[in-house]
Amino acid sequence: MTQFSRINSKHTEISTTTYNKSMLAIYCSIAITVTGCSTLPKHTIEPTSQPTLQINTADTTLAQVIQPLQQQHPNLTGYHVLYEPLEALAARLRLIDKAEKTLDLQYYIWDNDKVGALALHALIGAADRGVKVRLLIDDNNAKHTEGIFLALAQHPNIEVKLFNPYRFRKYRAIDMVLDLKRINRRMHNKSFIADHQVALIGGRNMTNQYYNVSDNYQFSDVDVMLFGTAVNDISKSFDDYWNHEYAYDVREIVNPKSHRLSYESLKQQLDDHYKKVTVQNYLDLTDRSQSIDALINRDISLDWVKAEVVKDSPDKIKSKAKKQEHLNFQLINHLEQPEKNIDLISAYFVPEKKGAKILGDLAQDGVKVRVLTNSFKANDVAVVHAFYGKYRKELLEQGVQLYEFLPALDKDDLDKHTEDLAKKAKVNIKGLSRSSLHAKLMALDEKQVFIGSFNFDPRSAYLNTEIGVLLDSPPLAQAVHATMDQNLSKYAYKLVLNANKKITWQRQTPQGPVVYTKEPRMKWWQKAGVKVLSWLPIEGFM
Repeated sequence: MTQFSRINSKHTEISTTTYNKSMLAIYCSIAITVTGCSTLPKHTIEPTSQPTLQINTADTTLAQVIQPLQQQHPNLTGYHVLYEPLEALAARLRLIDKAEKTLDLQYYIWDNDKVGALALHALIGAADRGVKVRLLIDDNNAKHTEGIFLALAQHPNIEVKLFNPYRFRKYRAIDMVLDLKRINRRMHNKSFIADHQVALIGGRNMTNQYYNVSDNYQFSDVDVMLFGTAVNDISKSFDDYWNHEYAYDVREIVNPKSHRLSYESLKQQLDDHYKKVTVQNYLDLTDRSQSIDALINRDISLDWVKAEVVKDSPDKIKSKAKKQEHLNFQLINHLEQPEKNIDLISAYFVPEKKGAKILGDLAQDGVKVRVLTNSFKANDVAVVHAFYGKYRKELLEQGVQLYEFLPALDKDDLDKHTEDLAKKAKVNIKGLSRSSLHAKLMALDEKQVFIGSFNFDPRSAYLNTEIGVLLDSPPLAQAVHATMDQNLSKYAYKLVLNANKKITWQRQTPQGPVVYTKEPRMKWWQKAGVKVLSWLPIEGFM
């Protein structure tokens, strides 16, 4: 068992289990008779914070390093891709430590776990130094952290908002019955902005699975650290969400009587957690990643390129965003026509008929099209796999190359820090070997690379809000293609149609190639269940 501790923010007990169940039944009965009613609460607190762009950060340490570089590369964006999970966490913690005036953080998930606690500890330290901290979290996964956020908001320099909140905090199913159209739409954005000088965007949330410290499995993901022109666009996007009518101060919607965690208690628990030997050992491992310090010391070489930040308007949650305010519309309009190859990496991949035809037509025209997504066992959302599976044979017949991420990696292919994490940070070795793809990345020819929170599926396209960046960087595109060439056989099954037009899964092992004629690690009843799910008229929700 891990020696990391969780923050104690349990609800006070105000009723018996029987009473709770009875009331839930009554609420649901009422809800069924009044479906279609909006459950959004009324705002009760006036906004007090300044937009990021109105706070002058030109005299900060980060600005003094970055502004001279930006002046040398006007209208361009510098970038540094964060592939390794420990480097990704180190970048966040070091940026929090280096921030002097503002920190704006926007996430879909912020868990009450090891990583979440480390980041909160750092944020409190920044707020104590006078940094203005704004934390914007989607409410869909905030049920078990709302008490923590409420306590955090007691700090005079910290504001916390929950986006698109549930009104019925304890019985959320009531909101789903009354207001499913709204509740089904979520803020999936991930952005991190320090002193309006550096921004991080990508697929990683603030929870263990993204930073190689989960006892269950690890997400394979990617972020990009941005400087220059793109940062202004990301900051503007953050302010749009922060000031949107669906962004609620946590104090407006979370009843303090339901939580007994005070700010003083929260800070003490975070301090105690930080001092644990296993936590310090984990931090020592992240300290080996020095990208921020290298930047401060001017020891890191950045590529400066033309970049386009593509993002959804927060009005997309209300189903009122204009066509041009949708990320997918912006992305399509800024992509160049591929001539040689496309590498598309998406944790959840449901191309729909239109997308399948586009990819198939490109492959038929001689473009090398490769798609990497999760295998059934690696996918943490099985229902998505049901609808992806409908398109596999068609895509293969058209010449599209499909690869499915392995649910567990061979020992020789594990992260270089695996042994130290298991021994020093007390992370379960089985959990470190299990994997699930979570990256959202695309490379076109030797021209462009997209990195962001956007999956290539209907949910990202039509329901959730997302953000990403399109970089016109031939070196990065070349690197993505080369990495795929070198590593696909290690990390993924290759799908191939046999002589009978049946899908087979090929895998390279130390003992040689292995061919599976049935979907790997899928039991008969799972196969039947996936088949039945694929018949349901719910593809647009995937």
